[in-house]
Amino acid sequence: MDTFSAIIGIASLAAWIWTKHPFFCLPLLVAGSLLLEDDAYPFSHFPMYSDPDESENYLYLAKPDSDGDGEPDALAARTLTGMTAPKIKKMYKRYLKDHASELGKKDTELTAAERAEIGREILAYYREQGEARGSEMPEELLLMEVWIEADKTGKGGFTETTTLIARQKSND
Repeated sequence: MDTFSAIIGIASLAAWIWTKHPFFCLPLLVAGSLLLEDDAYPFSHFPMYSDPDESENYLYLAKPDSDGDGEPDALAARTLTGMTAPKIKKMYKRYLKDHASELGKKDTELTAAERAEIGREILAYYREQGEARGSEMPEELLLMEVWIEADKTGKGGFTETTTLIARQKSND
């Protein structure tokens, strides 16, 4: 495969020099990235998955359990508010960093109560956005965080841990 990629690369370079046509740059770049076989951006086939952390989290909007399974019911943030779910995490992280810097701390040093207060601010903002769109918002909104961690027992796989960050009622 390396020989084949090298031949394509050399032929593309020669054709590009001879014709001065930008089309021949593409095979040259593809052959170069195949030969390089590096996990660094932009040469990796999957740069975002090349070196994953052992744990990662995501946040989502929810309402209290209505079907009796004990788990909060996830809400479609984009449908309700016009804002995507990844925006929740970005806002939360930004608010955490800003609040922590005001206190002279790192964001990882904030207490659960401080995190809950920030979560309530985000929920209030999302409620405002939903009401501005004319969406019927639930009486109570929850901000949930899910940590996905690689299994440390050596058996492989992942574990998910869900925690409640904040809750906000419509009259709060």
